[in-house]
Amino acid sequence: MTRVKFILGAIIVVISLTLFKYWTPDIPRETLVNKYATGASDFIDLPSGARAHYRIQGNDEGPILLLLHGSNASLHTWEGWVDILEDDYLVVSVDLPGHGLTGITPSDDYTYSGMAAFIHEFTTTLSFQKYYLVGNSMGGAVSMQYALTYPNEVMGLILIDSAGINTPASALNKVDHPLAFKLAGNWYSSWIVEYITPWEIAAEGLSKSMADTTYLNETLIDRYWELALHPGNRYATNKRFKWYRNNRQELAIENLNVPTLIMWGEQDVVIPLDVGEELHKRIDNSKLKIFKDLGHIPMEENPKKTAKAADNFLATIHKQ
Repeated sequence: MTRVKFILGAIIVVISLTLFKYWTPDIPRETLVNKYATGASDFIDLPSGARAHYRIQGNDEGPILLLLHGSNASLHTWEGWVDILEDDYLVVSVDLPGHGLTGITPSDDYTYSGMAAFIHEFTTTLSFQKYYLVGNSMGGAVSMQYALTYPNEVMGLILIDSAGINTPASALNKVDHPLAFKLAGNWYSSWIVEYITPWEIAAEGLSKSMADTTYLNETLIDRYWELALHPGNRYATNKRFKWYRNNRQELAIENLNVPTLIMWGEQDVVIPLDVGEELHKRIDNSKLKIFKDLGHIPMEENPKKTAKAADNFLATIHKQ
């Protein structure tokens, strides 16, 4: 019994020292808004009580391009695309629930369907009727969920290294998730994500998301890390990953009936190319574009190359 008490005591001491050294408090919302709600940034209060951070940029006469970011990212991930596409499109980007400066929402629903409902409320409030949806990773899954739920509003889909279906068993050995993804949502480790989030954990996640880390710099890491520390975002991350682990089902992608471009970084170790190939097999009227030298967030690694591919695809649809 004495030995057990000693071991338990030692564990408590180690945990206490770790918390003391690495405890990462939230960053006040006002501080983050002043730093990251720049340029075209705006906020809109939705009927549900959610307050969405968004940007509308570009050509008021062009087709609407609605961009949805991936897990633990923000609308800033699309800045390179906006610079390239704003002459021809009305480019709309938004922070999804539990992310960026939108933060947690009254619905407290961070599932794909919950986020799709948020986007529908957002587009309805802004009186958007028809648009193209673009989503990276988690945002790709939300885009597909949206197209399945509100098919009459979506003119086309672009899925970039998208979630939404399971990784084939034969490709599981290719997966190397960021540490934060491994910890989040587990009953025994989710507290680490919520209270101990050092800068290095953001750096590690981004390094795994890119094939060419020369693009990786302190400013980029700071943005991902600091926005993760927006009040409530880490709580939402844990809730979302708990759903991923326990309740998430594959989307009914065979029911999609919209022109779809699937773009993938061949070097992606977060969601391997095998998933993109499976999406291409199962989604009618889809095309697959592979970028051999890019990773999980190819639109950030090489905005010029990826935006051009998107523009070429959208041009073919818009002429129809």
